[in-house]
Amino acid sequence: MVSLCARDIMTRDVVTIHKNDTIDSALRLMAQHGISGLPVVDTDGCLQGMITESDLLLKGQMEAPKKEKTPNGIFAPAPDGVTEAYRRASSQLVEDAMTRRVVVFQEESRVVDIARAMIEHAINRVPIVRDCRVVGIVSRGDVIRALARESEALGGRDPNELQPARVIEL
Repeated sequence: MVSLCARDIMTRDVVTIHKNDTIDSALRLMAQHGISGLPVVDTDGCLQGMITESDLLLKGQMEAPKKEKTPNGIFAPAPDGVTEAYRRASSQLVEDAMTRRVVVFQEESRVVDIARAMIEHAINRVPIVRDCRVVGIVSRGDVIRALARESEALGGRDPNELQPARVIEL
């Protein structure tokens, strides 16, 4: 996998959504294509953010009442992640619900670096950009499929294992 780069495994036909589209449009696109996140673009096709299942999971749900006290009587703040999830899910437009801080890579980026970023940032996909435009997307599934192909090609051998040189007479 060390030698693979994003262009080798990325999905090229990327389903995107415009930042001024509705949340309902995003939900329909995700369901229709069986995907869990969409790059959000502007009218010029430039990446503006990402909208994912996490941003929409609580859509249509009433926010649970906040606990005033913990069981031991100490006041505790409401969990910021849940409050933010309710805020995003109650948005009408993609622009208001999307994540604006996006980890991106280029076509030449090494898959091993992409996989590491997915773990470090707890993300499931990264857009692959050229200038500001999305030219591909790499998901965790893409990385796993690449690993499976590599494992199959190696016949179960350790890819880090040194192979002895063969001497043949010509």
